[in-house]
Amino acid sequence: MKPLYDVIIVGGGPAGCATAIALHNLGVKNTLVIEASDYTAPRIGESIPPDSRELLEKLGIWDAFTAQKHAPCLGSYSSWGSDQLGFNDYLFNPQGHGWHLNRCAFDKFLALQVEKRGGALLKNTHFASLVREQHAYPIKVLLRNNAQLRCRFIVDATGRSAKVARQFNAKAKIEDQLVAVSAYFDSNDVISANSYRQMTLLEAVDYGWWYLAHLPNNKVIVTVATDPQTVKDKHLKDPRSWQQAMQLTQHIQPIISQSTPSSLHTWVAQSAIMNPPAAEHWLTVGDAASIYDPISSQGIYKALKNGIDAADAIVDWLDNNAQTINQYRNNIGNNFIQYLAQKAYFYSEEQRWPESTFWKSRQQPRQ
Repeated sequence: MKPLYDVIIVGGGPAGCATAIALHNLGVKNTLVIEASDYTAPRIGESIPPDSRELLEKLGIWDAFTAQKHAPCLGSYSSWGSDQLGFNDYLFNPQGHGWHLNRCAFDKFLALQVEKRGGALLKNTHFASLVREQHAYPIKVLLRNNAQLRCRFIVDATGRSAKVARQFNAKAKIEDQLVAVSAYFDSNDVISANSYRQMTLLEAVDYGWWYLAHLPNNKVIVTVATDPQTVKDKHLKDPRSWQQAMQLTQHIQPIISQSTPSSLHTWVAQSAIMNPPAAEHWLTVGDAASIYDPISSQGIYKALKNGIDAADAIVDWLDNNAQTINQYRNNIGNNFIQYLAQKAYFYSEEQRWPESTFWKSRQQPRQ
């Protein structure tokens, strides 16, 4: 670990690693990625669409990614707007199929690609705070282990916590509250899991929606997404209550049958944007910049895309051209506006429960 860096990236998930790899490809090699974990804990977000191939190719890691042999995702079944299952496949997508990811393996893979390119990466290292000073490397980064580093530019890839952006007094503008509660099952204990091995399954209910996907590590993930109050009212953080709610579904229940989750993982899935998402000496990527509803299946794709775009902006900024940073900031905002309109359209396709607070609140984009 050196004391001075051109760029420090706080957060070593897909967004942070993509930024580091893209920077290296553009000739910025004096970088450091600071990651709080050791890449072993479960992470939510387990699929990427076919268009992700283009981003992986731009990063120069496509061949290495295919060697990881993540499971193909051929499309999805959904009960949305109807009790019957509809089918959407990737047959005519020029990029081919998508992928179900082993997230721990995928994130480790991206971190390894950073290190293979000579980028510095610190695991199990926690960001504490920062100070701006008059200095050739004006951002002083303080770590919890009392180490101090300096950089010319800092990237916030800490996810929804946006720990770095908040140090610059940026604030998240929250457009929608959503909570997801997930359980993992061994695929050997799940009935008919093979029928959905290469597909995802989405089922709307009156209080939200359920999701099922088969993961490469012989696991099946099942998630319910709803409002925070519904999670509380239905006790969805309790495995037995969660199972009882799951057993009332029409399409998920026959697959899971009597399997009981041993533990549940609760995560916030709200729609939000950081204001501002970038300014002098810093920018945000991934969920630190903007958070999309998981129904969009764009989380990891957006993280990779942000990283590539951010690298272009940072390189120009290091060359004393701030215009690209402004463009990056505007693009984050414009893309979020487009996302809100698409989200409202998608939720408006479900009209079976017109009196449901969950559905009514999501069928018109907020102004």
